Amino acid sequence: MLKKELGSHFAASLVWLVAISFLRWYLKWNLIWLWLGTLGGTFLLDLDHLIYWFFTHPEKQDSQMARMLWQKKDFKGLVLLLERYHDTHTRLIFHSALFQVIFLIFTFYIFTSSGSLFGSGLVAGMNLHLLKDEWEDYFKKPDHLNNWIFWQIKKEISLQEQKIFLILVLLIFVGLSFLLI
Repeated sequence: MLKKELGSHFAASLVWLVAISFLRWYLKWNLIWLWLGTLGGTFLLDLDHLIYWFFTHPEKQDSQMARMLWQKKDFKGLVLLLERYHDTHTRLIFHSALFQVIFLIFTFYIFTSSGSLFGSGLVAGMNLHLLKDEWEDYFKKPDHLNNWIFWQIKKEISLQEQKIFLILVLLIFVGLSFLLI
């Protein structure tokens, strides 16, 4: 399951990277920084699960198991635990609609102001991670999507409202991506 999850994140990042690289009409060695940043950013949001285990929900059974595995430095066991409990982690700080809106504004700032291809790739990878997870859940588990992305909103978000939000954030991210070309 986790290998499939990581592979799908990697594939989404790879498609975006190839598109951006070719739309730039030239390939230079400095694009390696964009590639490295994107691949790093793709997996950076998974730190949210560590925050869940160690800070926001330390009372949960899987959090206690994670703390024990961390102390033993059993990182393989930690990854297997994440694979087992991944879908039960809702209300993650970085996996929310509010975070995503704020992060898109931050992405605009990084894309237009930093000049760093690594930094631009890092925030792009994080955006791609969220978008891939959101669209996958929209089509496969819309109730789960409502539970983890819109948890800060105190009303039930309909499927139509979810779709509108997802289309808007996707279009905004695609528009921002053109700033890198």
